[in-house]
Amino acid sequence: MADSLIIRLAVFVLCILCGCVDCEFENNVLRSAALRVNKDRISVSKQSLRENVPEDFHTLTDLRRWTSSEKGNLGASIGFYNVSDSCFNHTQLLVNGIANGHEWALLFLDAFGKIPPGFLDGNLFFLGSYDECLEIRYDNSTDPGNIFRGQHCTARILVGASEVSSMMSFPGITLGVCFPSTCSAYDVMAYINTGLASISTGNGSRPLFAFIEDCHVEGETFDYDAKAIGAFILIGFIMLLMLIGTTYDAVVYHWGPWSRATLVDYPLTPERTLSEKTPLVGDTKPSYSYVGQPGILGRLLLSFSVLSNSEKLLSTTQAPGSLTAINGIRVLSMFWVILGHSYVFPQGITNNYGKFVTKMADRLSFQAIMNALVSVDTFFALSGLLLSYLTLREMKKNNGKINWAMFYFHRFWRLTPAYMLVLMVNACLSRYWGDGPFWPKDGFERNYCEDSWWKNLLYINNFFDSSDMCLSWSWYLTNDMQFFVLSPLMLIPLYLSQYIGLAVCIIFLLGTMTATGIISTTEDLPVTIFSPNSDPAMFTSYFEHYYMKPYCRMGPYIVGIITGYLLYRTEGKYRINRAVNLMCWVIAAALACFCLYGVYEENRGTKELSTEVRSLYNTLHRSIWGACVCWVIFSCANGYGGFVNQLLSWKAFLPLGRLTYCAYLVHPIVLYSIIYNRRFALYMDDTTMVFLFLATLLASYSVAFVVSLAFESPMMGLEKVVFNRNRRS
Repeated sequence: MADSLIIRLAVFVLCILCGCVDCEFENNVLRSAALRVNKDRISVSKQSLRENVPEDFHTLTDLRRWTSSEKGNLGASIGFYNVSDSCFNHTQLLVNGIANGHEWALLFLDAFGKIPPGFLDGNLFFLGSYDECLEIRYDNSTDPGNIFRGQHCTARILVGASEVSSMMSFPGITLGVCFPSTCSAYDVMAYINTGLASISTGNGSRPLFAFIEDCHVEGETFDYDAKAIGAFILIGFIMLLMLIGTTYDAVVYHWGPWSRATLVDYPLTPERTLSEKTPLVGDTKPSYSYVGQPGILGRLLLSFSVLSNSEKLLSTTQAPGSLTAINGIRVLSMFWVILGHSYVFPQGITNNYGKFVTKMADRLSFQAIMNALVSVDTFFALSGLLLSYLTLREMKKNNGKINWAMFYFHRFWRLTPAYMLVLMVNACLSRYWGDGPFWPKDGFERNYCEDSWWKNLLYINNFFDSSDMCLSWSWYLTNDMQFFVLSPLMLIPLYLSQYIGLAVCIIFLLGTMTATGIISTTEDLPVTIFSPNSDPAMFTSYFEHYYMKPYCRMGPYIVGIITGYLLYRTEGKYRINRAVNLMCWVIAAALACFCLYGVYEENRGTKELSTEVRSLYNTLHRSIWGACVCWVIFSCANGYGGFVNQLLSWKAFLPLGRLTYCAYLVHPIVLYSIIYNRRFALYMDDTTMVFLFLATLLASYSVAFVVSLAFESPMMGLEKVVFNRNRRS
């Protein structure tokens, strides 16, 4: 039934909406539209249409909610459509032009979406030719009153799906139509839905319904609104400071009284190397001092110097004895995050996603991508380890005293300015830098983040509806900040007493495991988002109730805190028997492989795990993964890492490691910009995905370098100047 309905719909869309051939359907779309224009038959204004068909469709969840209500009687709502006179007249002119073989009219027909190859295999994108449609212009000198251009509109047609909220449910058809530019989005929707009303969907099935996502016209420009102007002013101000700071650095420090000839280089120390408490970017930058320091104004300007900041970012100098293996783990994990997102983010524009993932699930090696979610747990473990190790060393140095106000402020200032500036640029400007049938005319963020930006600023956005979350990937930063806020509850007991501190950490660990087990069991959550044996509706619960919640994700962070404490106590001098070391490496490798490949049969769909087994996996595997990562660091720090330590300590990882935080912030924006600028749906295969990943990786780190120079490094420099922090500390 469903397959027959889809085929009938495809044939109907191709022939009826173009109006060029006869079909066996009962109603002629153009005649039906004309009747609906007739005020004597249906005297209903467009306001009535707006009252019955809401304008604020932002997500499929909104549409599902509406269709479930009394106003969602789609069959009745069709009667409220009212096509404008200009649209109807020009559409009729277009149909006559096609019938008479006029070239300009045939271009409309050619640009119209048609049944694509592989339709029966799941290709549901009837996009047509976006650029060809926009280039069409009807300008008849004998009829100056009828001048219009081609307008490409993207419509979504929901086909026999009772639920449309899950990303794994039936996605519906994406139809690209080419209409005269005098037609509004409502006019186009009226034509399509009038035609869809003539298709029988069977008893008990919902009527077919299409809604317009976006319409585009050649030469269409968006006036910069107040948000965009404000963003440009702020960016321009920062660029001006960078120009002034760079000029000051070049002129004064190269040829002025504080020439670089008088530069004194202080050697790095482990304290300075690891003074940065951020989980993503280590502070392994060389420390400099000058004979005769400039005044506070000069130091403020130098904070924005591209020369100085580039030199620090690209430096490969590191101190002997520092935890160098962390650099490689950080960078490779960031590569892994980008790789996983390269396969997940394009699913909405891919014409073979389901078939490709099903095929790839049979590959054992592909489980590293299907389970790439644990790459984030690596960062949680690194964050807890560095925080514990560095804070305890500082407390020991100051006899247990620490400025807790600065402890929190430094963390907030370290992450927030770059975070908020990237959010602002993405929310206010993303609508202006691309186009195409997939490009969202309002940008990448819903409602320009007007209602949700403050949740990101306060780091509480993971406790609200994820559909309203601004920068959806920022849930990680929120979790990490929340862990940081709670960390003194474990760090202070660890400093005062080994046994009490470890007991507190274990209580926290058991608490997060208990919460995870209860939630996973009661919600019957899947083990991965790709599990074919689970109800697709459960994937929403997987993210909302488990994946983004701090009480379910803190396990690796706590394991990292315990490992950092062990490194603090042993000072990298712990002696391990060779046999014991080898056994620990084997155990860690086996457990890590179990976390990645243990659900292989579940992901293939050849074996369905019970609720209890899924709950056990969700409860333990993230903490176990964090423990495996921490063992690698502990072993390498004590001199037992061998070639693994040599690889992870490669000096090239240092500059890349410093860019990791900004790369995490910008890489989804870069990926969105690549995939949404496409004119046709993406066909996923190995070669295509390798190139997409490499392009995203290179572009993300390039953009991250610019963002770090403009937003991140200057803020760190300003903090040092304002609080008069010694560069050697």
